[in-house]
Amino acid sequence: MEAARVRAASASEVVCAAWASGLVRGAAWLEDVGAKWVRPHRFWPEQERALGSCAAWYPGIYRQMAPCCAGVRLEFETDASELVLEVALDAEPAATSRVLAGVAEKGLLAPGAHDALAVDVDGKRLADVSLDAVEPPAEHHGTRGSEVAFELASGAASGDLLQLPGFADASRVCVWLPALRGARLGRVRGNGTFLRPAGHDVPAHRLLVLGDSVAQGFVCDSPAASWPSVIARERGFELVNQSVGGQVFQPSALVGLDRLDVPDVVIVALGANYSYGRASLAVVSREVTEYLSRVDALWPDASLLVMVPPADGKTSVPGSCYPFIGKIIGDAVARVRARRVSEGRAAVYEVMQPELGEELLSDADGHPTAEGAQILAGFVEARLDELLECTCLRDFGQFGRCGACLGSAATPEDAIAGEQDADPADTIEDEE
Repeated sequence: MEAARVRAASASEVVCAAWASGLVRGAAWLEDVGAKWVRPHRFWPEQERALGSCAAWYPGIYRQMAPCCAGVRLEFETDASELVLEVALDAEPAATSRVLAGVAEKGLLAPGAHDALAVDVDGKRLADVSLDAVEPPAEHHGTRGSEVAFELASGAASGDLLQLPGFADASRVCVWLPALRGARLGRVRGNGTFLRPAGHDVPAHRLLVLGDSVAQGFVCDSPAASWPSVIARERGFELVNQSVGGQVFQPSALVGLDRLDVPDVVIVALGANYSYGRASLAVVSREVTEYLSRVDALWPDASLLVMVPPADGKTSVPGSCYPFIGKIIGDAVARVRARRVSEGRAAVYEVMQPELGEELLSDADGHPTAEGAQILAGFVEARLDELLECTCLRDFGQFGRCGACLGSAATPEDAIAGEQDADPADTIEDEE
């Protein structure tokens, strides 16, 4: 249902209003850009410096991706039937444009269908606004941007009668900001009697996602359609998405994260981008191990889910370590798991990401369509259930060791036999 549009709203329609600075969720901090407008940042300044430093694999790409608003949203309660958001969007990053050019060449994605402003009402998807329509007019350079109006009550919902201010049902509204570009925010205005920050209910879990372009939201049509966003909406998780297009295991990118609200669950979904460059196995192995060790040290009581990229179906450049990345990640996870099991701390779960069919991909680089992202979300949600509910993972480091989680086909003897079949002496040697 198209329930949103871009237009200039007259002041006479305003009954309630709030500055976006008090409504933002999913940001590490807010930058004051003047006149009470703010720019949300997913990364602390120290992280942004690290992402653009010589320690990064692709610093130019990361500098462009860091300001993007993946997972950042406005959450509030209102009885308004129509809202107006004051927003000024950054230009599309060149790195994003290059990805989209490849998508367009293959004809796998409709023009412009790669990002949006998305609206949820009471946990349900309502509408998306194409960013092509949100671009500010030429005379609106500076602080002020576009005014985007959202209709929260359709004719069907209101019996085809005009809703008067204050007579609409109170709703919890979530406006997802674009995943692939940055934004500045002014006020949210409405035609109701109140507009206030969403109640600070204790979230089911605080979720931190550390991933690459797939988790950031390339190019699944909408910021609300990325798999971290889907999980947050469906499970009521408080999401911070620090995924960056092109990212790998960069330990320095974690600096300053001790200032973030402590998460209950951390998902690490990295590794696929090693297929695009040459690298020493020893160096990559050391960085993966250091990265996961730092995550463990930062949040020792958070459950940790590490997603390994598919072993098959992805080509890599000569000299790439990608054919070995599953083993590299597995060895690093094993070290963290051993420490946690010995200390009786939160569980660590290593899982292989599912390989999506070509019909579920937007391009040759493996970015999912909206349907593909929904499948990934379902896969991750199932693994989170196992991570949070299986005591075997916490006590022994292996899902279903007691057999209860896997059904009658699995027994403790099966699990033990599987452990004995594994060769702990397997190591990866530097091939340089």
